Amino acid sequence: MSTPLIQYTLLFECHADYFECHEVLEEAWQDGGRQDLGYAALIQYAVAHYHARRGNMAGAKKSIAALQQKLGLAATELEGHGIDVDAFAKDLGRWPLPETLPLDNPTRQRIERLKPTFEPTTLTFDELVHKHIYRDRTPVVNERLRALEARKKARR
Repeated sequence: MSTPLIQYTLLFECHADYFECHEVLEEAWQDGGRQDLGYAALIQYAVAHYHARRGNMAGAKKSIAALQQKLGLAATELEGHGIDVDAFAKDLGRWPLPETLPLDNPTRQRIERLKPTFEPTTLTFDELVHKHIYRDRTPVVNERLRALEARKKARR
């Protein structure tokens, strides 16, 4: 059984697809009523990697600084997902950012067993770097328009 964290980790370590890492955990975080602060922290970590790879060092460092501020609040959930929180805190101070996640031993063993079965990416490096440009934003735009209409009706 694949959990959102397993998907995130395989995408992170096998494909370096930080944009998709964000998407996987964003969906799980939203489905859980935005309660899992561990997911929120890992989303922010993927965002920092995405910014760094695109050369937006200010954005990457801002994401890391915000994550460092929230790490204590997310520690319990991160540990529950198999993250070694002490190692994660140290990784947040490293530059460049590490390309693997600091997992506890059982989670690391599970990931290593799954890596050979994970499909290779078909994306080019340019597509990974600029993935946000290539995505279909129609559902997001439609949801924003729907919410705007709902707010207008509520004011009437």
